[in-house]
Amino acid sequence: MTLVKASIRGAVWVPLLSVLAVQAVVAQCESKPGFAKKACEVENASGTGAQSGPSILEGFKGEALSTNYSDAIHPDTLPPSVEPKAFKPLTKLDRTDDGAFILKVGIFETYVQSYSLDRGERGAARVGGFYPAPIKGRRARVIADVLKQSELHPDVPQSDIQQLLWVIVQGADLENMPPPVQQTAAKILPKETLALLKGATVAKAVENRVMSFVNRRLGKSQAAAKEGEIDRDYGISATAKDVKSATESPVAVAADDVVVRGTWAQMPGGFYVRYLPEGYAKLRLQVIVPDAAVAQAEKPLTFDPTQHLAVFAGSPPQRLGVSLRPAK
Repeated sequence: MTLVKASIRGAVWVPLLSVLAVQAVVAQCESKPGFAKKACEVENASGTGAQSGPSILEGFKGEALSTNYSDAIHPDTLPPSVEPKAFKPLTKLDRTDDGAFILKVGIFETYVQSYSLDRGERGAARVGGFYPAPIKGRRARVIADVLKQSELHPDVPQSDIQQLLWVIVQGADLENMPPPVQQTAAKILPKETLALLKGATVAKAVENRVMSFVNRRLGKSQAAAKEGEIDRDYGISATAKDVKSATESPVAVAADDVVVRGTWAQMPGGFYVRYLPEGYAKLRLQVIVPDAAVAQAEKPLTFDPTQHLAVFAGSPPQRLGVSLRPAK
């Protein structure tokens, strides 16, 4: 992997501000005029010497997927003993333009395909509960799009999608993926999302992003707008908190805080969900929408299962992506 590719795999922007602020390197660049002086400060502050371009980001390597148990959503829980006897099909609910379900009062269920996001899983069912968690990390948008778009491509085998997700989580650029995996990505992902997997494209985006900041330091008024444009197009911005979580290993639950299989987790909006996986390839997703949740909502209450992971509340960790493809 080239230095540029290695840099882009871990591209994180916000921490660059603090790096550039290191005053100890200023003396090394005093003899240089104008832009050359600023470029010198950027390069030396990051410890890259005469290297240029995105290589200054080499020190910040965020994981492609950083979601772990500490990200789990459960402001309130219901015990597994809350066991409804009848469910309505979740897939019969109306949906928004982006595919989210428009929830209404009731108890719903769907049985769908799921995907391991931790390579090496052997398919064994976990004895314990799962909680929903947001998809976070450098490749979060790509992973979320694979899970969402897979429903629209029933002709693509589940095993092919699983291989694609494993390669994405490993952080590989599209051009470095095996040809069959590249073909799966091209079938499933929209062009704008597919572009996020192309190392050269993202390399150029990061280069523009870095230079926009340097230009702003030199008084260029259009830099801020350019930065926002790059962030939106390539999703390369992050916060200091994201950097910390991206470098941490998934957090295991303490022995005295075991979550029992079938525990319900409350979601923002007041409804409850639970995941009942069967290995990692399929699971039952169940939802309880109480009257109070719908009554207090200022706008239609929605839920998109593909935009959350099912995270095992135990050890060893496990993260499952949820599709809306019916399980066989």
